[in-house]
Amino acid sequence: MAELNENKPAPQTAPEPAQTRLPKAPGCFYWVVIVVVAAAVIAGLIFTLKKVEPDQIGLRVVKLGFGIWKNGAEFAKPLKPGWHPIVPYCHEFVVYQKNMQTFEMTSKTGGMRKPDYNSLEVRTSDGYKVNVDITIFYHIDEARANLVRAHYRGDREIKERGIQALAPGIIQNKLSELQVAEDFYNSRLRVEKTEAGRKVLNEYFSKQGIEIVDIMIRDFEFPQEYEAAILRKVLADQLKRVQEAMARAAEAEAGWKKAIAEGDRDAQIERTRGEADALRIQSEGERARTEMVAEGDKAKLLAEGRGKGQVVNALGGPGGKVYVGLEYSKVLKGTELMILPAGKGGINPLDAGQMLRMVEGK
Repeated sequence: MAELNENKPAPQTAPEPAQTRLPKAPGCFYWVVIVVVAAAVIAGLIFTLKKVEPDQIGLRVVKLGFGIWKNGAEFAKPLKPGWHPIVPYCHEFVVYQKNMQTFEMTSKTGGMRKPDYNSLEVRTSDGYKVNVDITIFYHIDEARANLVRAHYRGDREIKERGIQALAPGIIQNKLSELQVAEDFYNSRLRVEKTEAGRKVLNEYFSKQGIEIVDIMIRDFEFPQEYEAAILRKVLADQLKRVQEAMARAAEAEAGWKKAIAEGDRDAQIERTRGEADALRIQSEGERARTEMVAEGDKAKLLAEGRGKGQVVNALGGPGGKVYVGLEYSKVLKGTELMILPAGKGGINPLDAGQMLRMVEGK
């Protein structure tokens, strides 16, 4: 048996298949893959962009910071208007209205009015009931918008879980402090109570990044059975105050008329006194001027007298004789020229004395 097994031919094994090789892909294929991946990334980023409008406050709250960014709303900062990437599961995007917001409390509906809450029913200290329509004005402090996100996810939650939950009760309590029903007709008292309510609300909401700007009472109504009686009382009180004011005005008018009359009298006295002083000053000025003119005329006459005396003295000297002779020659101007003997026995026409002696000798 062993020999038979040895002589039996060995089984033939199948040949190994030849290894197949794929042809090498062209180089442009890799660029196509890169472009597709880049386009997918860009498209993903585009679809994750969120826009913040100019009238909105946007927040990007980090949910997964991977140890690089701080998680939580307390570290979120307001986003500028425009587009911002918001990565899903890593970020949370929240927006609030930046402009002034209102919270309407009224039972009147219809038209453009959409109330957020019913009118307040206030009971005054004297037992009257009054329905009050109120509007609350508030806005979000942009610098502290992250505090808002820690309490509210949007504007609706601010109204429903914030304003509505707290404001009606506080305002109602403050208005109930009015002593009598007709105090509602006193605008000063109404403003005092609403302002007190606003301060209480701000003590609470300022910690949440919200500011209550104003509380306005738009209207108030008493039950019909009380309305007429209250109005009569209010009108009577107002009429009494008007009459008292008119009486005070009449007293004031009499006072200022008396003051005007006294002022006119004093002014007339001062005017008369001023006119007398003016006349006195004018007469004194005229007298001084007359005296100055007289003094000037006197000085002028004295100067003329002194001047004439000096002329006479001057003419009495030798030079004066010559001057007289020259003046005399001016008189003889235009006469015919004659030759007269000169010397000791001659005639000098410029010698006035000689000419007089000759005339007297003849």
